[in-house]
Amino acid sequence: MKVLLFEDQEIHPDAVKILKDRGFEIITERTDIYDRTQIEAFFIRSYTNADSDLLQQFPNLRFILRAGVGLDNVDLKYCEQLKIRVFNSPGSNANAVSELVICQMILLLRDFPQQMSLLRQGKWRSETFMGTELKEKTVGLVGCGAIGRLVAEKLIAFGVKDMICFDPFLDQESLIPRHITKCELEEVFRKSDIITFHLPLNSETRHEVDKKRLSLMKKGAFIVNTSRGAVINEPDLIDALQTGALGGAALDVFENEPHINPRLLDFPNVVLTPHVGSFSMESDREMSVEAVLNFLKSLDSEKINGPLH
Repeated sequence: MKVLLFEDQEIHPDAVKILKDRGFEIITERTDIYDRTQIEAFFIRSYTNADSDLLQQFPNLRFILRAGVGLDNVDLKYCEQLKIRVFNSPGSNANAVSELVICQMILLLRDFPQQMSLLRQGKWRSETFMGTELKEKTVGLVGCGAIGRLVAEKLIAFGVKDMICFDPFLDQESLIPRHITKCELEEVFRKSDIITFHLPLNSETRHEVDKKRLSLMKKGAFIVNTSRGAVINEPDLIDALQTGALGGAALDVFENEPHINPRLLDFPNVVLTPHVGSFSMESDREMSVEAVLNFLKSLDSEKINGPLH
């Protein structure tokens, strides 16, 4: 089987080796000449848009491997129509992203970006930016899947006052072991000192954080987003920062990656990182390898039980 590798610099070589060892022929998108009719599988990461325009160019495509968790760059409905099966790596980046979330919370609460800016200007610390601690804070989680659950587990050690969560797919009983209370979305916005978002991007979650919901937040509260940039209406967020309604924000994802709204760079109380939540050596490997293993497991099952249709 021939596998077309997109974003080959983003796919971990261990995953490619596993495929080669199993007899798959790897072709990169930069290969000068290849026959599209012979391609049966794609291997993609974040910035390949597997939409109908691309997929229809490969009439014999049967599989898509996505190194990572989110599938918003794959047209799943179109894949279903064409019987193209999609494999990703759920949970593979959960620990890396959850660690970044905790890091960003502390940076925001302690006013570290402002203090670091002073230091770069040759000035010493300022009591104007004293900051506060995570301890005794109310933390809101919007989405409590693999990443959200790990964030909650790590927060327990910091002595937070309350952890509240909005997740329509979970019931209160499942959240009890992690000391989380289930709430309605608006309640999370009203009660939280800091909110972290862990959502897939779809028609329901796009711009879920807008002017109306931001207006519900406590004055001086913070938000952290490591999920997808378009979950937040960026102009509305900028307005809330401009008026001082928000204490600050930490963003690892943006609506038009890799480009970001330059106005976000103007705020000293905003922490910006270039979608590096999963950029640890461990997670980088796991995302690619797990997608391959899930794919191979399915193929092995087909050999035993017959082809899946």
